[in-house]
Amino acid sequence: MNTKYFSFIVTGLLFPSTFFSYQYVFASPENAVVLISEESNVDKDVVAIVNGQKITSDELYELLLNTYGNEALDVLIRRTLINQEARKHGISLTNKEVENKLNTLVQREVSTLMQTYKIENEADLDRELGKMGANLEEFKDKISKKLRKQAEIELRAEKVVMKSISVSEEDLQEAYDSIYGEKIEAQQIVLKTKREAEEVLEKLRLGADFAKIAKTQSIDRASAARDGKMLPFSPEDDLGKSVAHLKPGELSGIINTDYGYHIIKIIDRKAESKKNFNSVKKELEELVREKKYRERLRPWLLSLIENASITKNIKVD
Repeated sequence: MNTKYFSFIVTGLLFPSTFFSYQYVFASPENAVVLISEESNVDKDVVAIVNGQKITSDELYELLLNTYGNEALDVLIRRTLINQEARKHGISLTNKEVENKLNTLVQREVSTLMQTYKIENEADLDRELGKMGANLEEFKDKISKKLRKQAEIELRAEKVVMKSISVSEEDLQEAYDSIYGEKIEAQQIVLKTKREAEEVLEKLRLGADFAKIAKTQSIDRASAARDGKMLPFSPEDDLGKSVAHLKPGELSGIINTDYGYHIIKIIDRKAESKKNFNSVKKELEELVREKKYRERLRPWLLSLIENASITKNIKVD
């Protein structure tokens, strides 16, 4: 783990004033004395005083505008559109809903941080934070404050989009087949061109090591890292239909998809689950709704923007 960079990232989350620049020289000096004024007669246009020199809110605004202007404004525009649409649909949020969503977002941030820096569990993360004079509870609290508005916006968007989603028996049956139906376990090699795929297929037919070629040549790096092993898939999927006739150990021909040219080797076939359809129907409905929501969210947001009257009145150098 890059301990120094981890420390910098975490410090930025815990103490935002140090996260303004990617250079440590802009962080607050360790021994600096920083006073927070609470006097009512302080000039509200002055955001800081350094050795008697005033820094004004206009200076702060100009710096933030030049640094984050268009991106930040676009975020505010999207949030405003979502809030307007939520009000139009009479959407309201409960404190419990917000807290549940917020906890999900915070845990996602913590998990991503642990994965990035190869920290195995929260106890280890807490120890790393302790080296910087902090702890996991404080860390989560800081992230919560940063993400609360995002949690509210995401919830409103979800509630509006979900109102337009319906789930049919056909949807449920398709989901059941996908999750509990027969599964194919296989390895794949994905190449950029048909010529490359033809050359690799010929080598495989002559006895070349499938896993080795997958690891070194496949452009699908996720499966390549697992010696080409794919996530189990249904013989009813688009890719599954192309290899459903193959037996374990057999190679496919070259299969062209939007992702490239695939060569697939069957590892095993797993029989469908005996789990009763009605016993998992509610679970399936939730999964289908979530899938449809993810598919519709981006087009919905684009539609809001395209149909809105938006005027930007900022100029960024």
